[in-house]
Amino acid sequence: MSDREKYKISVIVPVYNIEQYLPRCLDSILSQTYRNLEIIVVDDGSTDNSAYVIRKYAKKDERVIPIFKKNTGVSDTRNKALDKATGDYIGFVDGDDYIEPDMYEHLLDNALKYGADISHCGYQMVFPSRVDYYFNTGTLREQDSRQGLRDLMAGNNLVEPGIWNKLYTKAVIGDIRMPKDIKINEDYLFNVEVFRNARKSIFEDRPLYHYILRKNSAATSSITEKKLFDGITVRERIVALFENSDDEFYKIALSGLLTNNINLYRMFVTNNATKPFADKKSKVKADIKKQYAKAKQSGILTSRMKMDCFLIFYLPFAYKLLYKCYFAFSKSDRKYEVK
Repeated sequence: MSDREKYKISVIVPVYNIEQYLPRCLDSILSQTYRNLEIIVVDDGSTDNSAYVIRKYAKKDERVIPIFKKNTGVSDTRNKALDKATGDYIGFVDGDDYIEPDMYEHLLDNALKYGADISHCGYQMVFPSRVDYYFNTGTLREQDSRQGLRDLMAGNNLVEPGIWNKLYTKAVIGDIRMPKDIKINEDYLFNVEVFRNARKSIFEDRPLYHYILRKNSAATSSITEKKLFDGITVRERIVALFENSDDEFYKIALSGLLTNNINLYRMFVTNNATKPFADKKSKVKADIKKQYAKAKQSGILTSRMKMDCFLIFYLPFAYKLLYKCYFAFSKSDRKYEVK
């Protein structure tokens, strides 16, 4: 092994009922130009032939480490792999996605060159009929601890909230694990905690990760109560994380919480799929009022927040009509729809 490949990368692949897509994923990892990998593939109690596929690949390449467990969800599945990982660096690939051949070589080179705890890149969102690039600009951005966290939490497109386009040092993750009670946005909460630990991160906007949107995937599945409210729970926990420790990030977190509650209320009044949960709408409105007061006191209200909240509080019918018309014209609420 050359000095260049002295660092081991642990690649964590959670699997649940994706036998059709898993070979492409594993082939893309096994064919990486960077060879010093351990690929921890965790089957989360699949009921299809995913376990057979995993065993076949483990026999073919000793770098594949199979783990089989009962179904407990993707967070616990990733946590089991994190506990098992022996690499100097940790990466994550969802079992129905795939990666460019030089992704880990490139991420590691940047991590070493810039002395970064986290190295991340752009990605491609792959629909059945098109590919959207995020963003393929070639931008290179060094981020110190606060700037990396700021870019992540402010949602300015310089840090994708997901974990799959990143390479982390094992040390920066430490004992941080995914929240097992959260099904949606669990990776965002994980990233906030890890970026908070990082001394430095490096971002290069090359779309080396292929994020697949397909019917019945987590991103496109039907609306559930968890899917509606887990994002709110995550942002409440992030507000609590900074509330008494860092005023700048508390304000960013509070802004994110208010914005997400406004977006959730908008879903309740414009999306018929939320009707089974209509009894929750009044609580969301009450939460918006509380968060609006705190945001006003903190001086972080934007003009858009003020307009949305005014309409929600005093002219809810006009608010509903406004966004019904907007979505009918723009179709932006169907941006991730898979036909």
